[in-house]
Amino acid sequence: MKSLACILLIACTCLVAYSQEGADRATQSKLIALERIGKLQACQNKDIKTLDSILDEDFVHVDEQGAVMTKAQLLSFVQSADTLIFLTDAMIVKLHGDTAIVTGLFQLKGAARGKPFTKQGRFVDTWIRKGNGWVAIASLSTPPV
Repeated sequence: MKSLACILLIACTCLVAYSQEGADRATQSKLIALERIGKLQACQNKDIKTLDSILDEDFVHVDEQGAVMTKAQLLSFVQSADTLIFLTDAMIVKLHGDTAIVTGLFQLKGAARGKPFTKQGRFVDTWIRKGNGWVAIASLSTPPV
């Protein structure tokens, strides 16, 4: 009887772990989609409404030179840029309860006020779960290594 209880306990533990792993994978996929479609495509398309919905009111971005941008400043930059083309690669999502850290490589090409620019490097984005969705609260870009 005790061995049957142990087997049932182990089976239940495995099912819970498997279920959690599946949920984690689904969340990771959702966050990668938010990065690629929500942030990157919204920037390229100047979709301020989408960006506004996925960036927390207290969102902050620190660029590779150490300059800090608030949500309002970032939205203004996106809106005023002539063109923006983002590419990302090697994204990894690490979940910590209702917080997620997304890291990866980025390349940004664009033009602002008629001046072309290219930036590339690594990024670290921090997301938190709010209600039924996720919002970005911070983003850090570093120069390429």
